[in-house]
Amino acid sequence: MEDKLEEVLKQYPCEVRTRRRTRGAFLLETDQGLRLLKEYSVSQARIEFEERIKQLLGQQGGLLVDHTYKNNREEYFTKDNYRNNWVMRRWYAGNECDIRDQRCVLRCASYLGRLHALMQLGNEEGESYIRKESVQQEMERHNKELKRVRSYIRSKKQKNEMEICLLGSYDLFYDQACLAQTLLQESGYEALWQETLEQGKVRHGSYSYHNVLFVGKDLAVTNFDRAEIGIQVRDLYDFLRKVMEKNGWQAEFGKSLIDAYDRERKLEETERRVLYAMLLYPEKYWKLVNFYYNSRKSWMSSKNLEKLLRIRAQEEKRAYFLRELRPLLCGAC
Repeated sequence: MEDKLEEVLKQYPCEVRTRRRTRGAFLLETDQGLRLLKEYSVSQARIEFEERIKQLLGQQGGLLVDHTYKNNREEYFTKDNYRNNWVMRRWYAGNECDIRDQRCVLRCASYLGRLHALMQLGNEEGESYIRKESVQQEMERHNKELKRVRSYIRSKKQKNEMEICLLGSYDLFYDQACLAQTLLQESGYEALWQETLEQGKVRHGSYSYHNVLFVGKDLAVTNFDRAEIGIQVRDLYDFLRKVMEKNGWQAEFGKSLIDAYDRERKLEETERRVLYAMLLYPEKYWKLVNFYYNSRKSWMSSKNLEKLLRIRAQEEKRAYFLRELRPLLCGAC
Protein backbone atom coordinates (compact mmCIF):
# COMPACT_ATOMS: atom_id res chain seq x y z
CA MET A 1 0.00 0.00 0.00
CA GLU A 2 2.82 2.42 0.86
CA ASP A 3 4.47 1.93 -2.54
CA LYS A 4 1.14 2.42 -4.28
CA LEU A 5 0.47 5.67 -2.40
CA GLU A 6 3.95 7.02 -3.06
CA GLU A 7 3.53 6.32 -6.76
CA VAL A 8 0.29 8.32 -6.78
CA LEU A 9 1.46 11.19 -4.57
CA LYS A 10 4.58 11.94 -6.56
CA GLN A 11 2.36 12.81 -9.53
CA TYR A 12 0.88 15.87 -7.75
CA PRO A 13 2.48 19.33 -7.34
CA CYS A 14 2.21 19.39 -3.56
CA GLU A 15 4.33 18.28 -0.62
CA VAL A 16 2.62 15.85 1.75
CA ARG A 17 3.54 16.49 5.38
CA THR A 18 1.27 14.00 7.15
CA ARG A 19 -1.32 11.45 6.13
CA ARG A 20 -3.82 9.25 7.90
CA ARG A 21 -6.59 6.89 6.99
CA THR A 22 -10.14 8.13 7.09
CA ARG A 23 -13.45 6.73 5.84
CA GLY A 24 -12.42 4.88 2.65
CA ALA A 25 -9.65 7.35 1.83
CA PHE A 26 -6.50 9.12 3.07
CA LEU A 27 -6.52 12.58 4.63
CA LEU A 28 -3.41 14.52 3.66
CA GLU A 29 -1.90 17.62 5.20
CA THR A 30 0.09 19.32 2.44
CA ASP A 31 1.95 22.56 1.90
CA GLN A 32 -1.14 23.73 -0.01
CA GLY A 33 -3.75 22.76 2.58
CA LEU A 34 -5.86 19.70 3.37
CA ARG A 35 -6.46 17.14 0.65
CA LEU A 36 -8.38 13.87 0.42
CA LEU A 37 -6.92 11.04 -1.65
CA LYS A 38 -9.15 8.13 -2.66
CA GLU A 39 -9.56 5.44 -5.28
CA TYR A 40 -12.33 6.38 -7.66
CA SER A 41 -13.40 4.18 -10.56
CA VAL A 42 -15.66 6.21 -12.83
CA SER A 43 -15.41 7.43 -16.41
CA GLN A 44 -13.73 10.62 -17.55
CA ALA A 45 -17.11 11.99 -18.60
CA ARG A 46 -18.56 11.25 -15.17
CA ILE A 47 -15.88 13.10 -13.23
CA GLU A 48 -16.16 16.06 -15.60
CA PHE A 49 -19.91 16.14 -14.91
CA GLU A 50 -19.28 16.23 -11.15
CA GLU A 51 -16.64 18.92 -11.45
CA ARG A 52 -18.90 21.06 -13.62
CA ILE A 53 -21.50 21.00 -10.83
CA LYS A 54 -18.90 21.89 -8.20
CA GLN A 55 -17.54 24.69 -10.38
CA LEU A 56 -21.07 26.09 -10.71
CA LEU A 57 -21.54 26.05 -6.95
CA GLY A 58 -18.15 27.60 -6.27
CA GLN A 59 -18.15 30.32 -8.92
CA GLN A 60 -21.81 31.37 -8.89
CA GLY A 61 -22.67 30.68 -5.27
CA GLY A 62 -19.35 31.00 -3.48
CA LEU A 63 -20.04 27.64 -1.81
CA LEU A 64 -17.36 25.37 -0.37
CA VAL A 65 -17.16 21.99 -2.13
CA ASP A 66 -14.60 19.21 -2.55
CA HIS A 67 -13.11 20.15 -5.93
CA THR A 68 -10.90 17.53 -7.59
CA TYR A 69 -7.35 18.68 -8.34
CA LYS A 70 -5.54 17.81 -11.53
CA ASN A 71 -2.16 16.09 -11.38
CA ASN A 72 1.11 17.11 -13.04
CA ARG A 73 -0.25 15.98 -16.40
CA GLU A 74 -3.36 18.16 -15.96
CA GLU A 75 -5.56 15.07 -15.54
CA TYR A 76 -8.17 14.32 -12.88
CA PHE A 77 -7.23 10.64 -12.62
CA THR A 78 -3.88 9.39 -11.37
CA LYS A 79 -3.00 5.73 -11.82
CA ASP A 80 -1.06 3.62 -9.33
CA ASN A 81 1.21 0.68 -10.18
CA TYR A 82 -1.85 -1.56 -10.56
CA ARG A 83 -3.62 0.80 -12.98
CA ASN A 84 -6.22 1.84 -10.41
CA ASN A 85 -7.57 5.39 -10.66
CA TRP A 86 -7.08 7.81 -7.76
CA VAL A 87 -8.32 11.36 -7.27
CA MET A 88 -7.17 14.14 -4.97
CA ARG A 89 -9.85 16.47 -3.61
CA ARG A 90 -9.87 19.64 -1.61
CA TRP A 91 -10.78 18.99 2.01
CA TYR A 92 -11.74 21.01 5.06
CA ALA A 93 -10.91 21.03 8.76
CA GLY A 94 -14.41 20.89 10.18
CA ASN A 95 -16.99 18.82 12.00
CA GLU A 96 -19.81 16.78 10.52
CA CYS A 97 -23.35 17.95 11.17
CA ASP A 98 -24.64 16.75 14.54
CA ILE A 99 -27.96 15.20 13.53
CA ARG A 100 -29.42 15.77 17.02
CA ASP A 101 -28.51 19.46 17.12
CA GLN A 102 -31.54 21.23 15.67
CA ARG A 103 -29.69 24.44 14.88
CA CYS A 104 -27.03 22.55 12.90
CA VAL A 105 -29.64 20.49 11.06
CA LEU A 106 -31.68 23.56 10.09
CA ARG A 107 -28.54 25.20 8.67
CA CYS A 108 -27.94 22.08 6.58
CA ALA A 109 -31.52 22.17 5.28
CA SER A 110 -31.16 25.83 4.38
CA TYR A 111 -27.85 25.11 2.63
CA LEU A 112 -29.47 22.34 0.60
CA GLY A 113 -31.96 24.89 -0.69
CA ARG A 114 -29.07 27.13 -1.78
CA LEU A 115 -27.41 24.19 -3.53
CA HIS A 116 -30.54 23.25 -5.43
CA ALA A 117 -31.20 26.82 -6.54
CA LEU A 118 -27.81 26.77 -8.29
CA MET A 119 -27.67 23.16 -9.52
CA GLN A 120 -29.25 23.60 -12.93
CA LEU A 121 -27.40 22.72 -16.14
CA GLY A 122 -30.02 23.22 -18.85
CA ASN A 123 -30.31 20.41 -21.39
CA GLU A 124 -26.60 20.27 -22.22
CA GLU A 125 -26.05 16.87 -20.57
CA GLY A 126 -28.42 14.91 -22.81
CA GLU A 127 -29.17 11.41 -21.52
CA SER A 128 -25.88 10.85 -19.69
CA TYR A 129 -26.67 11.40 -16.03
CA ILE A 130 -30.44 11.30 -15.86
CA ARG A 131 -31.86 9.01 -13.22
CA LYS A 132 -32.90 5.86 -15.07
CA GLU A 133 -35.86 5.04 -12.84
CA SER A 134 -38.38 7.64 -11.75
CA VAL A 135 -39.77 7.73 -8.21
CA GLN A 136 -43.09 6.58 -9.64
CA GLN A 137 -41.53 3.54 -11.32
CA GLU A 138 -39.54 2.78 -8.19
CA MET A 139 -42.63 2.79 -5.95
CA GLU A 140 -44.46 0.52 -8.37
CA ARG A 141 -41.55 -1.92 -8.42
CA HIS A 142 -41.20 -1.91 -4.64
CA ASN A 143 -44.91 -2.60 -4.15
CA LYS A 144 -44.71 -5.61 -6.45
CA GLU A 145 -41.73 -6.85 -4.44
CA LEU A 146 -43.67 -6.48 -1.18
CA LYS A 147 -46.51 -8.61 -2.56
CA ARG A 148 -44.10 -11.24 -3.86
CA VAL A 149 -42.36 -11.58 -0.49
CA ARG A 150 -45.65 -11.83 1.38
CA SER A 151 -46.74 -14.67 -0.93
CA TYR A 152 -43.42 -16.42 -0.38
CA ILE A 153 -43.62 -16.20 3.44
CA ARG A 154 -47.25 -17.31 3.48
CA SER A 155 -46.34 -20.41 1.47
CA LYS A 156 -43.80 -21.54 4.09
CA LYS A 157 -45.01 -24.19 6.52
CA GLN A 158 -42.55 -23.20 9.23
CA LYS A 159 -41.91 -19.52 9.83
CA ASN A 160 -39.22 -17.96 11.98
CA GLU A 161 -39.75 -14.94 14.23
CA MET A 162 -38.63 -12.47 11.57
CA GLU A 163 -41.11 -13.84 9.06
CA ILE A 164 -43.96 -13.77 11.57
CA CYS A 165 -43.16 -10.12 12.39
CA LEU A 166 -42.94 -9.19 8.71
CA LEU A 167 -46.37 -10.68 8.08
CA GLY A 168 -47.79 -9.07 11.20
CA SER A 169 -46.76 -5.63 9.96
CA TYR A 170 -47.54 -6.20 6.30
CA ASP A 171 -51.09 -4.84 6.00
CA LEU A 172 -50.24 -1.57 7.76
CA PHE A 173 -47.17 -0.81 5.67
CA TYR A 174 -48.50 -2.15 2.37
CA ASP A 175 -51.58 0.07 2.69
CA GLN A 176 -49.25 3.05 3.22
CA ALA A 177 -47.21 2.02 0.18
CA CYS A 178 -50.29 1.82 -2.06
CA LEU A 179 -51.63 5.16 -0.82
CA ALA A 180 -48.23 6.79 -1.38
CA GLN A 181 -48.17 5.47 -4.95
CA THR A 182 -51.67 6.83 -5.59
CA LEU A 183 -50.82 10.25 -4.13
CA LEU A 184 -47.67 10.41 -6.24
CA GLN A 185 -49.65 9.63 -9.40
CA GLU A 186 -52.10 12.43 -8.55
CA SER A 187 -49.42 14.93 -7.49
CA GLY A 188 -48.42 16.20 -10.93
CA TYR A 189 -45.18 14.23 -10.71
CA GLU A 190 -44.90 13.64 -14.47
CA ALA A 191 -44.96 17.37 -15.21
CA LEU A 192 -42.33 17.94 -12.51
CA TRP A 193 -40.18 15.19 -14.03
CA GLN A 194 -40.39 16.77 -17.49
CA GLU A 195 -39.49 20.18 -16.06
CA THR A 196 -36.51 18.60 -14.31
CA LEU A 197 -35.26 17.09 -17.58
CA GLU A 198 -35.80 20.26 -19.62
CA GLN A 199 -33.96 22.46 -17.13
CA GLY A 200 -31.29 19.91 -16.22
CA LYS A 201 -31.94 20.16 -12.49
CA VAL A 202 -29.35 18.25 -10.49
CA ARG A 203 -29.71 16.54 -7.12
CA HIS A 204 -26.77 15.78 -4.84
CA GLY A 205 -27.78 12.14 -4.42
CA SER A 206 -26.18 11.65 -1.01
CA TYR A 207 -26.93 14.76 1.05
CA SER A 208 -26.52 13.43 4.59
CA TYR A 209 -25.01 14.71 7.82
CA HIS A 210 -21.81 12.81 6.92
CA ASN A 211 -21.31 14.93 3.81
CA VAL A 212 -21.80 18.40 5.31
CA LEU A 213 -18.90 19.89 7.27
CA PHE A 214 -19.07 22.92 9.55
CA VAL A 215 -15.97 24.97 8.76
CA GLY A 216 -15.89 27.97 11.08
CA LYS A 217 -18.95 30.04 10.13
CA ASP A 218 -19.24 28.32 6.75
CA LEU A 219 -20.48 24.95 5.53
CA ALA A 220 -18.77 22.67 3.04
CA VAL A 221 -20.58 20.02 1.00
CA THR A 222 -18.69 16.92 -0.11
CA ASN A 223 -19.16 13.64 -1.97
CA PHE A 224 -21.00 14.39 -5.20
CA ASP A 225 -20.35 10.81 -6.37
CA ARG A 226 -24.09 10.12 -6.75
CA ALA A 227 -25.11 13.46 -8.24
CA GLU A 228 -27.57 13.12 -11.12
CA ILE A 229 -30.24 14.95 -13.05
CA GLY A 230 -33.30 14.10 -10.99
CA ILE A 231 -36.11 15.35 -8.77
CA GLN A 232 -34.34 17.69 -6.34
CA VAL A 233 -36.93 17.33 -3.59
CA ARG A 234 -35.73 13.75 -3.22
CA ASP A 235 -32.57 15.10 -1.56
CA LEU A 236 -34.79 16.95 0.91
CA TYR A 237 -36.80 13.77 1.52
CA ASP A 238 -33.68 11.67 2.18
CA PHE A 239 -32.27 14.24 4.59
CA LEU A 240 -35.59 14.85 6.38
CA ARG A 241 -36.35 11.15 6.82
CA LYS A 242 -32.94 10.36 8.31
CA VAL A 243 -33.14 13.34 10.66
CA MET A 244 -36.63 12.39 11.81
CA GLU A 245 -35.66 8.76 12.41
CA LYS A 246 -32.88 9.95 14.73
CA ASN A 247 -35.08 12.53 16.48
CA GLY A 248 -38.27 10.60 17.18
CA TRP A 249 -40.31 12.03 14.29
CA GLN A 250 -40.78 15.43 15.96
CA ALA A 251 -43.41 17.15 13.82
CA GLU A 252 -42.48 20.75 14.69
CA PHE A 253 -38.82 20.05 14.01
CA GLY A 254 -39.77 18.55 10.65
CA LYS A 255 -41.86 21.60 9.73
CA SER A 256 -38.97 23.91 10.68
CA LEU A 257 -36.60 21.89 8.50
CA ILE A 258 -38.89 22.20 5.48
CA ASP A 259 -39.35 25.93 6.13
CA ALA A 260 -35.57 26.42 6.33
CA TYR A 261 -35.17 24.84 2.90
CA ASP A 262 -38.15 26.74 1.49
CA ARG A 263 -36.68 30.12 2.48
CA GLU A 264 -33.69 29.47 0.19
CA ARG A 265 -35.54 27.74 -2.63
CA LYS A 266 -39.31 28.04 -2.82
CA LEU A 267 -40.98 24.64 -3.03
CA GLU A 268 -43.59 24.30 -5.77
CA GLU A 269 -46.98 22.88 -4.82
CA THR A 270 -46.21 19.75 -6.86
CA GLU A 271 -42.92 19.29 -5.03
CA ARG A 272 -44.69 19.49 -1.68
CA ARG A 273 -47.13 16.77 -2.74
CA VAL A 274 -44.30 14.59 -4.04
CA LEU A 275 -42.41 15.08 -0.78
CA TYR A 276 -45.44 14.00 1.24
CA ALA A 277 -45.92 10.88 -0.91
CA MET A 278 -42.28 9.91 -0.42
CA LEU A 279 -42.49 10.48 3.34
CA LEU A 280 -45.62 8.33 3.51
CA TYR A 281 -43.93 5.46 1.70
CA PRO A 282 -42.62 2.91 4.28
CA GLU A 283 -39.08 2.80 2.88
CA LYS A 284 -37.41 1.30 5.96
CA TYR A 285 -39.92 -1.56 6.02
CA TRP A 286 -39.42 -2.21 2.30
CA LYS A 287 -35.63 -2.26 2.76
CA LEU A 288 -35.88 -4.91 5.47
CA VAL A 289 -38.29 -7.00 3.39
CA ASN A 290 -36.02 -6.72 0.37
CA PHE A 291 -32.91 -7.60 2.39
CA TYR A 292 -34.67 -10.62 3.88
CA TYR A 293 -35.80 -11.89 0.46
CA ASN A 294 -32.37 -11.49 -1.15
CA SER A 295 -30.41 -13.08 1.70
CA ARG A 296 -30.29 -16.55 3.25
CA LYS A 297 -33.91 -16.91 4.28
CA SER A 298 -33.15 -19.91 6.49
CA TRP A 299 -30.97 -17.72 8.72
CA MET A 300 -32.51 -14.96 10.82
CA SER A 301 -30.42 -11.95 11.76
CA SER A 302 -31.19 -10.73 15.27
CA LYS A 303 -30.01 -7.29 14.17
CA ASN A 304 -32.62 -7.12 11.41
CA LEU A 305 -35.33 -8.36 13.75
CA GLU A 306 -34.39 -5.55 16.14
CA LYS A 307 -34.63 -3.06 13.26
CA LEU A 308 -38.10 -4.32 12.37
CA LEU A 309 -39.29 -4.08 15.97
CA ARG A 310 -37.87 -0.55 16.15
CA ILE A 311 -39.75 0.45 13.00
CA ARG A 312 -42.98 -0.86 14.47
CA ALA A 313 -42.32 0.90 17.79
CA GLN A 314 -41.75 4.24 16.01
CA GLU A 315 -44.87 3.96 13.87
CA GLU A 316 -47.19 5.84 16.22
CA LYS A 317 -44.86 8.86 16.26
CA ARG A 318 -44.32 8.60 12.51
CA ALA A 319 -48.09 8.50 11.89
CA TYR A 320 -48.55 11.63 14.03
CA PHE A 321 -45.72 13.33 12.12
CA LEU A 322 -47.42 12.55 8.79
CA ARG A 323 -50.80 13.82 10.02
CA GLU A 324 -49.22 17.09 11.17
CA LEU A 325 -47.29 17.64 7.94
CA ARG A 326 -50.14 16.79 5.59
CA PRO A 327 -51.77 20.27 5.65
CA LEU A 328 -48.37 21.91 5.11
CA LEU A 329 -47.41 19.71 2.16
CA CYS A 330 -50.58 18.78 0.36
CA GLY A 331 -53.61 20.42 1.91
CA ALA A 332 -56.59 18.13 1.44
CA CYS A 333 -54.80 15.49 -0.66
